[in-house]
Amino acid sequence: MARIPVESASATEIVVEGKRLASFGGCNYLGLAHHTEVLDAVRAGLDRYGLSTTASRETTGDTMAHELLEAELAGFLQTQQCLVTPEGYSANLALGQALARDYRVAITDEKCHRSVSHAVAAAGMRVIAYPHLDTRAAGALAGEYVREGVVILTDGVFAADGSIAPAKALFDVLPKGRSLLVIDDCHGFCVLGRSGRGTADHHGLSGAGMPLDSRVLITTSLAKGLGCYGGALAGPSSIVQLAQDVASVYRGTTPAPPAIVEGARAALKIVQRDPILMQKLRANTDRLRRGLAKLGISLYPTPAPIFTFVTGDTASMDRIHRRLIDAGFLAPLIAYPGGPTDRYFRVTVNAMHTSEQIDGLLAAFAGAMDSEPTLKSDGENEAKPLKISDGQSGGRELIGPWDFSLSPTLTPRLPALPS
Repeated sequence: MARIPVESASATEIVVEGKRLASFGGCNYLGLAHHTEVLDAVRAGLDRYGLSTTASRETTGDTMAHELLEAELAGFLQTQQCLVTPEGYSANLALGQALARDYRVAITDEKCHRSVSHAVAAAGMRVIAYPHLDTRAAGALAGEYVREGVVILTDGVFAADGSIAPAKALFDVLPKGRSLLVIDDCHGFCVLGRSGRGTADHHGLSGAGMPLDSRVLITTSLAKGLGCYGGALAGPSSIVQLAQDVASVYRGTTPAPPAIVEGARAALKIVQRDPILMQKLRANTDRLRRGLAKLGISLYPTPAPIFTFVTGDTASMDRIHRRLIDAGFLAPLIAYPGGPTDRYFRVTVNAMHTSEQIDGLLAAFAGAMDSEPTLKSDGENEAKPLKISDGQSGGRELIGPWDFSLSPTLTPRLPALPS
């Protein structure tokens, strides 16, 4: 995957090698990473706490910033308790270390983020992957292993293609007994649901006056929708408190810097106070989706602000990517597991993009694609529509964290910018 050495950035633009580009990459979905109130909160936090706690929260590294953010996140997500972790990956690891005490089998969507499958495998749970978005297969597997204690784990919004997990249906197929549903909501938090409460809220698992069911847990990053840094796991106090008590990945690490945590608190307040941000995000998502569809680009049917697609073979996409850079637009061409092909465009839009920037990107794509003499792909590289299995295919057991099926295929590093 390309490394792009960014020299400076705003919510919608970056400077790379002295060239200013309108950026349609990354995950700063509400533009809060550059919001003045968030930055002011970080500056005030630096003055109050310094750069780092320099110690684990369970020794001398706890702060009121962390304590308050946990309470505020729990209230926002309508859960009993929340634990803030150093980042999203460690939130899954901490939860896995807690769950492994009482639950022995993890049923994971085959396209889950690697942090999900790695976390439960590393904790010693048996891991079985079910076909992508296949609720019936997940339920059948969960029923088979419920006596051992079973957990269904899924991304809320899948980062590589923008598809959304059928969270309500997955909850409905949980067998009676020792079973839980875990939603890794890194790309749904502050994107879906009422006021950005995420995938569970989007599917009606929580609502006004209706807290999240105690058999559902949420993990998330604070770096995507909130534009800050850190992670969190939220759910019933019995499990969240257990993670706080036993998860070494939490207890043995220095937390996110308190100044950044103060920034996250400010960002969360903005999300709750300014619904127009969510409206802008959804309007921009719709605008870009309509424009890409008019260009004949096949897209997954999802309300998420993530667009993954191919426009032809690899050589053709390389040329299109180069022309977009020349025109002043970054629309990342990436190699990342879970997408439609080994390499594909992954374009994102945020609430701060202007109509002119979105229309400019669409015009640049149209021009770049028109320059390709034979744009039609050979079929192997075409994006395939999301397919729901019939539930008869069962699952595929993953051996452990060393199982190469849990890790992305190694690919040569791409140049930062086409030359």
